[in-house]
Formats: sequence, structure tokens, C-alpha cells
Amino acid sequence: YEKYHRWILVCTILVIAVITAVLAITIPSAKRNRKLTSIALQTSNLNSTTMLSTPQRMALDWILGPNNARYNPTSDRNQIAQRYILATLYFSTEGRNWKQQGNMLSSDDECKWFEHSFVCSDYGAFVSLKLENNNLFGSIPSEIGYLEHLQHFAIGYNNVSGVLVNELGHLKNLATLNLTNNRIVGKIPRSMGDLEKLTLLDLSYNNLDGGIPVELGSLAELAVLDVSYNKIVSAIPTELGNLRNLTKLQLSNNKLSGEIPTEIGSLLQLKFLDMSSNYFISGGIPDEFGLLRELTYLDLHLNSLMGNDISQLGKMRQLTYLDLGSNHLSYVISSKLGFLTKLTELYLNDNALIGPIPTEIGRLTQMKHLGLWNNKLSGTIPTELGYFQQLETLDMDRNILSGQIPSEIGVLKSLQFLRLENNKLIGTIPSEVGGLANLTTLMLQENKLVGSIPSELGQLTDLEYSWLFSNYLNGTIPFELGNLSSLIDLSLDDNDLSGTIPSELGNLQQLQYLWLYNNYLNGTIPSELGRITELLELPLYNNSLSGTIPREFGNFTQLQKLSLELNRLNGTIPSELGGLTGLLRLSLQNNSLSGTIPIELGNLSQLQQLWLNSPLLNGTIPSELGMLAELTELKLLSNNISGTIPSEFGNLSLLQSLWLSSPLLNGTIPGVFGSLTELLELKLQSNELSGSIPSELGDLPWLQSLSLSSRKLNGTIPSELGRLAELVELKLQSNKLAGTIPSELGSLSQLQRLSLNSTNLKGTIPSELDGLSWPVNETSPENDVSALQSWYAS
Repeated sequence: YEKYHRWILVCTILVIAVITAVLAITIPSAKRNRKLTSIALQTSNLNSTTMLSTPQRMALDWILGPNNARYNPTSDRNQIAQRYILATLYFSTEGRNWKQQGNMLSSDDECKWFEHSFVCSDYGAFVSLKLENNNLFGSIPSEIGYLEHLQHFAIGYNNVSGVLVNELGHLKNLATLNLTNNRIVGKIPRSMGDLEKLTLLDLSYNNLDGGIPVELGSLAELAVLDVSYNKIVSAIPTELGNLRNLTKLQLSNNKLSGEIPTEIGSLLQLKFLDMSSNYFISGGIPDEFGLLRELTYLDLHLNSLMGNDISQLGKMRQLTYLDLGSNHLSYVISSKLGFLTKLTELYLNDNALIGPIPTEIGRLTQMKHLGLWNNKLSGTIPTELGYFQQLETLDMDRNILSGQIPSEIGVLKSLQFLRLENNKLIGTIPSEVGGLANLTTLMLQENKLVGSIPSELGQLTDLEYSWLFSNYLNGTIPFELGNLSSLIDLSLDDNDLSGTIPSELGNLQQLQYLWLYNNYLNGTIPSELGRITELLELPLYNNSLSGTIPREFGNFTQLQKLSLELNRLNGTIPSELGGLTGLLRLSLQNNSLSGTIPIELGNLSQLQQLWLNSPLLNGTIPSELGMLAELTELKLLSNNISGTIPSEFGNLSLLQSLWLSSPLLNGTIPGVFGSLTELLELKLQSNELSGSIPSELGDLPWLQSLSLSSRKLNGTIPSELGRLAELVELKLQSNKLAGTIPSELGSLSQLQRLSLNSTNLKGTIPSELDGLSWPVNETSPENDVSALQSWYAS
């Protein structure tokens, strides 16, 4: 019994010891957790820490975990708060998906979590936090505003969304804030005006809206302000003129409106100013801009600026870049621009500038890019442009410049782009242009140039685009052009060129466009052109070319458009053309081609237009043409094609225009034509078609023109034609149609031309036709069919 009591006593003592030990652990632990939670609540609200799955709750759970066990809530209070804020940032921006994790949320000192990206002061306070291009998502937590010693915060080039929190304005020591290239929305907080030490604010390439807060004008230390590429609206605050230390102001690609504040002229330290692509900035360029003597870059293009003077800009002697393009400026170009001797790029394009180009522009000897296109500039091209030894781009197209092209252009050895098209230039093309060894683009089209094409152009081995069309150039095409090994586009159309096409053009292996139409070229088409396997378009129409179509054209595997109409070509259509599977247009009409239509043309699966009008073509229409599923236009006119219309044409579901005219074409009109629901024109005239008009033609909802003057059609006019609501023209004359005119034709409210003469129709004209718009004539038709026929015959 004594042993039993002793055992009970020992057990009791053990239980008391265990309970005491547990209490010794849990009571301080609970007290510690309360203190840690209290620290967190100094930066976060209670709801965010109590709700499950919030970044704040996850950060608090982490703070209460083992990785923070060594930190004392009393002596390490600031460090614990700092770790909690960083953990909140981590969870708020989906830290598990960051490209670089470093040692985030480890037990290590937080200053060592990210080498170089996280920087602390000597006493352990965060001064720099940079996580650019690290795949951050989510939003910026408000807790970040409690890193009171933070000087640099940069999380650009991520996918951060959400709004800019007001707490960012608490960062009184912040010097740089870079949030560029994210997806941040909402307005710029007014609290940012409290960041007194801020020198850089970059919010570009986001989705911010609202206006620019006037409070930003209080940032006296600010050197860089960039809010470009957002959706910011309203006017530019005049308060920005208070930013006397500003060197860069970037406001482009927003929706700013109103006039440019004159106060901007007070920013005497400004070197870079870009307000372009806002569309709605109006008014003139303030005279005060002349005070910006340190400015090197000024871009105001794509706005609604007006005014008739920019002479004040001539005071900006440090300017290297000036773009005023795409506005409504209507002044004479000031000679004072000649003082901008450091200018390398000048764009005044797409305005309404008038008058001559000042000769003083020749002082701008550092110029590399000069863009004056699409204005109303007149006079001659200054010879002083020859001083631009570094010029790479000269673009003066779409003006009313006159006179000759100065030969001095030939000394611009760095020139790559020369565009003088659509002016009133006269004279010849200077042979000196052939000395521009770096030239890649030569566009002189739509002028009044005469004379021959200089053979010296064959020296431009870097030339990619040569557009000389729509002038009065004559003589032959120089064979030296075959040396232009880089040429992509050669457009000599709509001139007075004569002679043959040089076979040397077959050497242009990079050529994609060869446009020679509307000239007086003769001779045969060189078979050597078949070597240009990259060719996409070959329009040679309206010349005097003769001979056959080279079978080598079958090598044009990339060709999309082949237009050889209005020449004197003979022989047969090469079956090799059926191998041009990328062809969209094949136009061979108005030649002297003979023989049959090759069945291989049915292989042109991408073909949209097929024009084969030629009086010597014979044989039947190949049923294989019914396989051209992309065809929208088919014209087979003025030929000797015989036989019937293939029923396979009913498969051409995209067909919009079908013209078939041949005196030997016979048989009936296929009823399957009623399935061609995209058809706009159906013209089957001057042939031997017989039988009745298919009632199925009434199913063509978009048909505008129906011409069936085929001499042998009989039967009655189908009443179903009254369903053709878009029909403008209905020609059924010169047939053997009988019966009466269907009253249903009175429903054709768009009808303007109705031809029924030379038929066997009888009876009276239905009263339903009284409302139709008849052709203009001195008298209206009588109320019987015979009077109507006589009226049309007259």
C-alpha cells in the first residue's frame, strides 16, 4: 500500500511538471504572437490580416512562423515590420512566379535576400528596392508606403496591375520611382506631390487615366517626368512650369488636350520635351519656347497645333531633333531655322506649310533626316541641300515643288532614301543620282520628268525600290538596270518608254514587282524573266508587245498577279500557267491569243480574277474552271468558244461577276446559277443560248445587272425575277420571249434600265411598273408592250 501511494505521488509531480513546462512555453509564445500581429497592424488594416488568402494574411502567417523565431518583437521591432512589408510585396505580386527568387522569405537577414536588388543602409533600413523584369504580377500593396527610408523603388517591365496606392506619397525620402511598362490602371495619386525629394518619376507604358495632378508641380527636385503611353486626359497643368530642375518631360501618346502652357518656357534646364501623339493638343507653339536654350529634343508631332510662325524655335541652338509633323501648321518655313546648326533630324511633314524652302536650310550641315512631305511647299529644291554630307533621308514628296532636280543631290554620298514624288518637277533625272552608292529607295513618280532613264542608275547596287512611274520619261529601258541585284520593286509604268524589255532584267533575283504597263514597249517578252522566281506582280498591259507568252512564266511560283492585256501577243495560252498556284489575277484579254483554254488553269486554287477575252480563242469552256473556289470575276468575251456552259460553274460560290459572250456558245442557262448567291453581274449576251430563263435566277439576292440578250431564249419571263431587290439593270432584248411582262417586276425598286425590245412579248405594261425610274427620254412609254419596244429601239 505504501508503494502504491508513493507511485501516485510521483505521477502527480510529473503531471504538474509537464503542465508547468507547457504553460512556460505557450504563455510567452501567445504573447509574442500578439506583439508580432500588433507590428503588422501598424502598416495593414485589421480586415486584410484576418481574411483568408490575402497577401497581408499570408505575410502575417509567415512572420509568425519559424523563419522569424530569432527576432525579438521588442528589440527588433523595425526589422520585423520591414520583413512583414517585404513579405506582403512578395505575396501581392505572386512571388512564387518571379523569375529570380533570391533568398526571399528565408530566415536570413532581409537585406541579403536579393544581392544588388535589395540595398539597405548601414543601420539595416531599406533604401533601394529594384525588381525590374522579374515577372511580377498582381498589385503594389499599400504597405510599401511604410518603408520610410526608401530612396529608390523600381519594378518596371513587369505585369503589375491594380492602382497606384495613396501610401506611395508617404515615402518622403524617395528619389526615384520607376514603374514603367506594367499594366497599372486608375489615376495618378495627388499624394505623389508630397515626394519632396523625388528626382525621377517614370509611369510610362501603363494604362493610367484621369489627369496629371497639379500637385506634381510641387516636386522641386524633379529632373525626369515620364507619363507617356497611357490614357491620360485633360489639359497640361500650368503648375508643371514650376519644375525648374526638370531636364526631361515626356507626355507623349496620351489624350491630352488644350493649349501648351506658356509656363513650360520657364523650364530652363529642359533638354528633352516630347508631347507627341496626343491628337488634341491645340493652339500655337508658345513664343516662350524660345527660352529653352538647353533643349536638344523637341517632338510635338501628331497633334492639332496651328499657327503661322515658328521663328522662336530658331533660338534653340542646342536642338538636334525637331518633329512638328502631322499638325495643322500653315506658315512659311522660317529662315531662322538655319540657326539650328546642330540639328540632325527635322520633320515638318503632314502640315499645310506654304512657300519656298529657305536656302538658309543649307547651314544645317549635320542633318541626317529631313522630312517635309505632304505640305504645300512651292518653288525649287534648294541647291544648298548639297551641303548635307551626312544626309541619309530626304523626303519632300506630295508638295507642289517645281523646277529641276538639282544635280548637287549627287554629292550626298550617305543618302539612303530619296523621295520627291508627287510634285511638279520637270527636266531630266540627273545622272549624278547614279553616284549615290548607299541609296536604297528612289521615288520620283508622279512628276513631269522627261528624257531617258540614266544608265548610271545601274550602279546603285543597294537600291531596293525604284519608282519612276507617271512621268514623261522616254527612250529605252537601260539594260544596266539588270545590275541592281538588291532591287525589290521596279515601277516604270505610265511613261513614254519604247523599245524592248531588256533580257538583263532576268538577273534581278530579288525582284518582287515589275511594273511596265502603259508605255510603248514592243518586241517579245524575254523568256529570261522566268528566272525571277520571287516575282509577285507582273503588269505589262497596254504596250505593243508581240510574240508568245513565254512558257518560262511557269517558274513564277510566287506570282500573284499577271496582267498582259492590251498587247499584240499571239500563240496559245501556255499550260504551264496552271502551275502558278498562288496566282490571284490572270488577265490576258485584248490580244491575239488562239487555241483552247488550258484545262490546267483549273489548278489555280487561289485565283480570284480570270479575264481571257480574245477573238481567236476556240474550243469549249473547260469544266475544270469550276474548281476555282476563290474566283470572284470570270470574263470570257469576244471569242469563238463553243459548246455549253459547264454546270460546274455552280460551284463558284464566291463569284461576283460572270461575263460570257461568244457567238458559238449554245445550250441552256444552267439552273445551278441560282446558287451563286454572291453574284452582282450576270451577262450572257451575243451568243446562241436557248431554252427558258431559269426561275432559279430569282434566288440571287445581290444581283445588280442581268443581261441575257442571247437571240434564242424562249418561254416566259420568270415572275421570280421580281425578287431581285438590288437589280439596277435588266436586259432581255433580242430574244424569243413570249407571254406578258410579270407584274412582279414592279417590286424592283432599284431598277433603272429595263430592255425588252425585239421580243415576242404581248399584252399591256403592268401598272406595277409605273413607279420605276425609266430612262430619260422626251416621252414616256405607252401602256402597251409594242410601244415600249419601239421606245427602246429609238
